[in-house]
Amino acid sequence: MHVEDRVLVIAAHPDDEVLGCGGAMARYRNLGCPVRVVFLAEGVTARFSPDQFDTPEVKTLSARRNANAFKAMAALGVDANEVFLSERPCCRLDQVSLIDLTKQIESHIHDFLPTRLFTHSADDPNVDHGVIHRAVLPAVRPLNGQSLRAVFAFEVLSSTEWNPLKPFAPTVFYDISDTMEHKVAAMAAYESEMHPAPHPRSPEVLRALGRFRGAQAGLPYAEGFALIRGVNL
Repeated sequence: MHVEDRVLVIAAHPDDEVLGCGGAMARYRNLGCPVRVVFLAEGVTARFSPDQFDTPEVKTLSARRNANAFKAMAALGVDANEVFLSERPCCRLDQVSLIDLTKQIESHIHDFLPTRLFTHSADDPNVDHGVIHRAVLPAVRPLNGQSLRAVFAFEVLSSTEWNPLKPFAPTVFYDISDTMEHKVAAMAAYESEMHPAPHPRSPEVLRALGRFRGAQAGLPYAEGFALIRGVNL
């Protein structure tokens, strides 16, 4: 981590960002580094049929999830004006033109000039997570003048581990010993997404994964990432 870093997080749904790199985001903000979070879909419509999307119930749930995203980002120290939401339906990004997603990501890269980008893993079985990964790759292609020095893939509890034949294999570890509880507090803002242990989205399992990734790196708590590309790290 460097104080001059600028961090861009590209996530499918509100709560993916906290599960994937909440501890790292809090560490960057503690250093004073700018952090921008971009969601490319909303997070509740997968539980409903398309004819229900415009009902008051679904609109209320979606609005609440979006409001919770701002609460979660506040817990991590991320400025509200650096949080970008989306109205695209959840788990239907495979029906969206990939080039449109890539161009949206490119626009944030050109505007924000990040040095580090965090996004979903290629082998995550959630359809939106996989689409986001594929959309990011051409957006971060190594052209002359590219601001990015590192691109990382993160894991999302209650999704990434559903692919046991291709388990997530981190190659880079961030020490989140001082920000583990910030991550737990940020997830608590998504109250409808949290469940009692042993559900993956529980405080106990969040801490357990942090402990395990920490043990892999000789740290009390860590987040693990797969390095997609790095330059002069």
